[in-house]
Amino acid sequence: MMNSTKFKCRALVLMAAIGLVGFGQFAFAHTRLKTPEIQENAANHGSNYNDVVVSHGCLNPSTGNSDSNVLGTVVVFPDGKDSSITVDGAPHNGTLTDFVTNWGNPVTKIQDRSIFSHEDHIKDSLGNKLGFWTGGGSGLTGGFRGVLPFVTAGVVINPASCAKSVTFVVSIADICQITDEGGFGEQTVNLWTPAVGSKYDGPGLHGFDSPATLKVNRSITPLPESCGAGVDVVVKPSANQLNRDMRIMFDGKQIWPAE
Repeated sequence: MMNSTKFKCRALVLMAAIGLVGFGQFAFAHTRLKTPEIQENAANHGSNYNDVVVSHGCLNPSTGNSDSNVLGTVVVFPDGKDSSITVDGAPHNGTLTDFVTNWGNPVTKIQDRSIFSHEDHIKDSLGNKLGFWTGGGSGLTGGFRGVLPFVTAGVVINPASCAKSVTFVVSIADICQITDEGGFGEQTVNLWTPAVGSKYDGPGLHGFDSPATLKVNRSITPLPESCGAGVDVVVKPSANQLNRDMRIMFDGKQIWPAE
């Protein structure tokens, strides 16, 4: 009996040590997509199943770690309409259709209430699903990771273009306290968004200008011979889109940021 008790105690100590080491390694990990790189027009009827991985909460003044509870998460993809587009880092004055033939309704949330009790899509005026929010319920307990499942529509790269890849910049907010925009800070929200001049840039926060991305690689048609090695295209949402779409609306009322 004594040996069994000692073994259990040692096992618990070892588990605690492993847990502490693991948390130390990921304490400052960013919220990202589980699969950040895919092929164009994938299988499963043109859909790609994926997850948002919430790696940690906001700064907890009691512990000094990023382990406060997360109350909700907002995820927004660029709409492709007034988005900024760069080609090998240089601004592109054309439209997204120069490189992608079927963007417009890019994301569908997979229903899941294992962490949060409520979820809904974020749509444009035409009903296209550009993102989603999820929140309420017990939320994500500090020190744990959360996985939020969703599906992206299969992307088809314009075969006549020189794009060898198209990367979509995804904006995410992990909310730990409900505040207005003036209350954004290390203890209230983690903003994984591009710095495009929106209300959600988060200057000064540790996640500043470090958004998640979804890279789509060309895989159906070969590059035209005139393209050489091809180009990498990056699509970012505009400040106007983020100011409109990062909000959480519930029953016709804005609940985050607080008004």
